[in-house]
Amino acid sequence: MACLALSTLACGSSDDEEPAAKRNWQTLVSGEWTMPEGSEGYTCVRHTVEEDLYVNAFEAINPLGTHHTLLTMGGRAESGEPDGISKCNASTNGTLAVFASGVGTNPLVFPPGVALKIPAGTQLLLNLHLFNTGREGEISGLSGTRISTVPVEEVEHFAEGILAGPIGLNLPPGETTTTTGHCTMTQDTTIFAVAPHMHQLGSYERVFAETAGGEVTLYDAPYDFDEQSFTSLAEPLQLKAGDRLRVECTHQNTTTQTVRFGESTLEEMCFAGIYRYPGDGKLFICFDFPR
Repeated sequence: MACLALSTLACGSSDDEEPAAKRNWQTLVSGEWTMPEGSEGYTCVRHTVEEDLYVNAFEAINPLGTHHTLLTMGGRAESGEPDGISKCNASTNGTLAVFASGVGTNPLVFPPGVALKIPAGTQLLLNLHLFNTGREGEISGLSGTRISTVPVEEVEHFAEGILAGPIGLNLPPGETTTTTGHCTMTQDTTIFAVAPHMHQLGSYERVFAETAGGEVTLYDAPYDFDEQSFTSLAEPLQLKAGDRLRVECTHQNTTTQTVRFGESTLEEMCFAGIYRYPGDGKLFICFDFPR
């Protein structure tokens, strides 16, 4: 899911990290697809890894027509379905997030000593949300995820990705609406990267960490659907159990219809993609019920 923000953030890798362009990238999982003119749909790719992988960088393969990619593992991702490509829907996902990308997502490089572990025998599930908005016939492509790995001896912290924000939206026609959601930390954790995710009506996103010591701004910038990039924090932020994230999304509904939460490009979302360590191993969508 632009250089996202403020003086507390640094776009891309920090100076002591290997530049993304010089990394030894390898394709982890990918799938070919074809979408007819003016159509939208989902294609899923299942792939079982044969050895433990310690991933410290991700790169999206997202040609024209790729609305977003969501790579997960666990839960329904290991339900006994064979490896390969199949049609699916928006809810065909595992419980743990590995990597997500939107339009224009840049490579994400973790801080030194941090990696996401994919154990040997894990069946990965890549969910491709595809949308052909053109009027010049069908389009085809190959979408997926590339990775860079490190030896386990170099890993000090094991990371996970989550999506934080509300799962309900109500955007009246012709109005500008700001929606707020929260995600409470279940244990002490350290956040090191953030990215916005909305759809075509999104115009601005802000992400804050609410702590006992005060409020910290993680992201505060206009939103561009074509530039959904991760940004590494210049200094990873340590949070305590009970601290929470606040995600604020502003949408400008220029349509004549009420728009609600949904996976379709013609519906809307309000999420912040977050990478942290350690993870709590729970469902990758983190939201608090309204108090």
